[in-house]
Amino acid sequence: MTSILTRDLLMNFLMGLVALVILVLAAIAPAAKEDPAQLPGNLVASIVWPSGSTDVDLWVQYGDDLAVGYSHRSDRVWSLLRDDLGTANDDTPLNMESAFTRGLPDGEYAINVRCFGCAKVPVPVSVEVRLAEGGVIWKGTVDLLKDKQERTAIRFRMAGGQVVQGSASQIFKQMKRGG
Repeated sequence: MTSILTRDLLMNFLMGLVALVILVLAAIAPAAKEDPAQLPGNLVASIVWPSGSTDVDLWVQYGDDLAVGYSHRSDRVWSLLRDDLGTANDDTPLNMESAFTRGLPDGEYAINVRCFGCAKVPVPVSVEVRLAEGGVIWKGTVDLLKDKQERTAIRFRMAGGQVVQGSASQIFKQMKRGG
């Protein structure tokens, strides 16, 4: 009886010691240091348009990467968060799409809107491009005047996590190929 009691006591002591070591190691492990410029969601592009069965698409592109939109949802820098099909699939009064970047590498960024299914035009689309820290890069409205029309809301260059002074334009850059 004494040997069973001794064995159980030693086993309980050993389990307690292992648990204590695990807790101590977890407490003293250094936290991973992340570069704020490499955190996801550094740049956010969003579009909003009036409710109805109108389908407007957000297209974003970094440099010469493939454009990101409903048919190509993610690439090296941009990721499309939500593809809103209008009220065809939901009962929300607000139609909205958003895309986020992973980091802010130097180079050109372009944000387009495209009328995928617009039976009734014109369609005013509110566009906002902002840094995750809260600084608005561009905010405005783009009017889509016909079905399948694609327009560039804003193009700009980033360097060192900041917009390059004088680089912003609305010169058209086609992103969606075909119909």
